[in-house]
Amino acid sequence: MNNEISYFNGNETLIDDIEELWTELNQIHFEKSLDFKHRYNDFTFRQRKQSLLSSASKGKLFIAIAYDGNRRIGYCVSSIVDNIGEIDSIYVKPEYRKQHIGSVLMEKSLDRINSCDATSVTIKVAAGNEEAFGFYSKYGFKPIFTELQIATKPSP
Repeated sequence: MNNEISYFNGNETLIDDIEELWTELNQIHFEKSLDFKHRYNDFTFRQRKQSLLSSASKGKLFIAIAYDGNRRIGYCVSSIVDNIGEIDSIYVKPEYRKQHIGSVLMEKSLDRINSCDATSVTIKVAAGNEEAFGFYSKYGFKPIFTELQIATKPSP
């Protein structure tokens, strides 16, 4: 960690740059999940990429990446479809947390969404990752509902 954190912003052309970080986030969701480990175990970056590119084709996709030197240490992907903004994914490597990197990534993404006159902004939080609620509440996010689901494939 050299504390020379820099940020790079772009569109869906940066999507492959977040693969390693997204994979780390997916692993954390796998580890924290009580009932849906199979969802994260079976979910590939290729599938996530297709989903994000689908959002981009219907609206706009924005990717902000944080670097420590040349090392990618965090990212935030956001989208706008039909005037609804979404924070699709945000992650900062554990050793870089509590340094306001996630805050910068979130603020860049929300600024972009707000510049496109979105009528609302959403974020989905994986079950087991409820400790993230405190971070999201700093930006005005509040729970609106809880979705329950039956695991059709048992978790190992």
